[in-house]
Amino acid sequence: MRNDLLGIGLTGKTLTELERRILRENTPYAVVLFGRNIGTVSQFRELVAEVKSLAPERPPLFMIDEEGGRVDRLRHILPGLPSAEAFGEGEMPVELSQWFGKLIGMALRYFDIEINLAPVVDIRGDIAPKGLERRTFGADPETVVELAGAFVRGMQSAGVAACLKHWPGIGNGSGDPHYGETVIRASLEEMMNRELVPFARLGNEAHAIMIGHGIYPLVEENPDLPATLSYRLTTELLRDGIHFDGIAVSDDMEMHAVSDLGSYEEITERALLAGNDVILFCSHIERVPDLQQHLADRVGANLKIHTRFDEAVKRCDTFRAHCDEIRAASIAPASWDDVVDEAERFIQEFERTRPHREVVIPDSERRKNTRDPGKGRTGREEWT
Repeated sequence: MRNDLLGIGLTGKTLTELERRILRENTPYAVVLFGRNIGTVSQFRELVAEVKSLAPERPPLFMIDEEGGRVDRLRHILPGLPSAEAFGEGEMPVELSQWFGKLIGMALRYFDIEINLAPVVDIRGDIAPKGLERRTFGADPETVVELAGAFVRGMQSAGVAACLKHWPGIGNGSGDPHYGETVIRASLEEMMNRELVPFARLGNEAHAIMIGHGIYPLVEENPDLPATLSYRLTTELLRDGIHFDGIAVSDDMEMHAVSDLGSYEEITERALLAGNDVILFCSHIERVPDLQQHLADRVGANLKIHTRFDEAVKRCDTFRAHCDEIRAASIAPASWDDVVDEAERFIQEFERTRPHREVVIPDSERRKNTRDPGKGRTGREEWT
C-alpha cells in the first residue's frame, strides 16, 4: 500500500531478511532508530544507506530520539551531551540551546536522518514523573517556549526537522507511560494556560507533534482513554483548539499505557481515527506485515477510515516536503570529525557557563539490563 503510515523499529545493527522484504515490498512511512541500531559511525551510516537503497523512489523518513542527557541514542559515538534541564541552570541559555540544536542537527544530518523526535516541551511539575527526569526545559511555559524554540531553530538550520512532544503535556503526570498509565489531573482551562502553550506557540514552526499516552480525566469524557486514542484530544483540541496543521505522530504504540488496551490491529485503527497521522510500532518487526495488511483492508472497506487515511497521507506528504526544504537550505557536514569538533567546542562552552555540581546516581537508579539486542528483550529498554 503506497504511503503506508507506520513508523517501525529495526531489531539491530544490520538488517534481517524480513526487514529487507518489508522495506522493499511495502515501505513504511518512517523508520525509528534506537541505541540498539548504533555500533560504529561507519556501521550506522551503512545501515541508513542500505534502508534507503531498498526503496530508492520513496524511501522511508528516518526518526530518532536524540535529546541529550538520559535520552541520547548517540551516546556511544558522541558522548557528553547535556540534558534539556541543564540549559536553565547557567548563562546564555537561549544561545546555547540553539547551538545544541544545531549540533544535534549536524550529527543527524551526517547520518542522513531527517527527523529528531525532540524537543520535549512538557512543562516540569514540582516532581518530574518517572521517565521524564531532567528531560524538560523548564517549569513555566515561557521558559520552555524560549529554550525549546531556540533548539528547534538551531536544528532546522542544520537541515533536520523537529517533533515536539508529548502532546498535550505529561509534565504533571502520575507515572511513566512506558510501563503503565500516567494521569494528568488538570482542567482544560489550566492546560490552555500551561501545558498547551508551547505546542500552540511552536507547533506550526516545528510542523510535527508527538501525541503522548497521558490520560486526562478532566478533559476527555472517557477517564481511562490515553490521548493517542482520543479524538477529543488528538483532533478537536489539537486541530481546533490550538490550530495545528502539521503531522501528528503517535508515541510508540507498544508502550503498556496503550498496548494493553487491545490488539495491535485494534489500537492502530483507533489511533488513526483519533487523529494520528503516523503510527509508531518500534519493537516487534514481525507484526508489521500483518498490521500493514490490516490497515490496507480497512481502508478499502470502510469509507470513514479511507477518508481519515487520505487526510493523514496528505499531511505526511506535506511534512516530507518540509524535510526536503530545510535539507536543501543547509549543508551536510563533510566528515564525522567536523561534528566531533563542533561538539567539543559546544561542550567546552557549555561547561564553562554551568555552575559546578556533583552528579550522583544511586545504585537503585542505575541500568542493570543489557542494551545488546538479541538477548530475548523486546526493545523497551530503549524507551528512555
